Amino acid sequence: MKTNFTKEKIVKNFKAKLSKIGEHLLNIMYPKHIKCIFFGEELTEKAYNDTCVDCWKTLPFVERPCLRCGGSVEEVQGNVCLTCHKLNHNFVSARAVFDYTDMIVGLVHKFKYNNKSFLFEPMSNFMTEKLSTWGIEPDIITFVPLHKNKQKSRSFNQAELLAKSIAEKFDIKCIGLCEKIVDNYSQASLNFKDRQENVKDAYKFINRHKQEVKNKIILLIDDIMTTGATADEISKVLLNAGAKEIYVLNFAHRSLFEETKK
Repeated sequence: MKTNFTKEKIVKNFKAKLSKIGEHLLNIMYPKHIKCIFFGEELTEKAYNDTCVDCWKTLPFVERPCLRCGGSVEEVQGNVCLTCHKLNHNFVSARAVFDYTDMIVGLVHKFKYNNKSFLFEPMSNFMTEKLSTWGIEPDIITFVPLHKNKQKSRSFNQAELLAKSIAEKFDIKCIGLCEKIVDNYSQASLNFKDRQENVKDAYKFINRHKQEVKNKIILLIDDIMTTGATADEISKVLLNAGAKEIYVLNFAHRSLFEETKK
């Protein structure tokens, strides 16, 4: 991305990133918390990223992602899921660490609704590892904003916590580029078509960042992707503001394929 660095600056930045990566690896290899983040088992020295050995064995990693939305696809489906065959996303591609199984649902609910904001750290570690193997080079990391009413009631934006943590590890700017201007219904209870309508015109670009996003590659962070409606709407806003490409990284992907057939 940045091609005007001197040799000295390149070496300095490289050493700084190595230091950050080394610190990140130490953080995930040695448990910081006493109990496993998933089901609360006592952690041993074999734990990894605050996850006990037993839970690690059953984690629902996305092993074969759809190259568009990042959800799991069967080998017989090829590289793009059946849903994305029917959609034209505004983002180039998305990835997710996990399938949204009961195990992941429990962790995300603790993070968002049970006042356990500290979980952003191990969750962002999982996402950082996913990003490090993806092969994209974003100029800016941003996040899905909450409406001010929801942020006030929750006291934090889960996507923002994840984004800032990931950005720090990669030494990339994290900027809140959009605001949510419509306090609409939660997406969780809506079907495929209603999700798309629910987020229409719900987000607005923050104009003071106009020059910062011009021709830039932007990585959008969120906790869960289902249909991609929110990511598509925000991507549209960012592209209209002058961004070059949008990619999306999520902690988990939830499939709503059955809804697409209605």
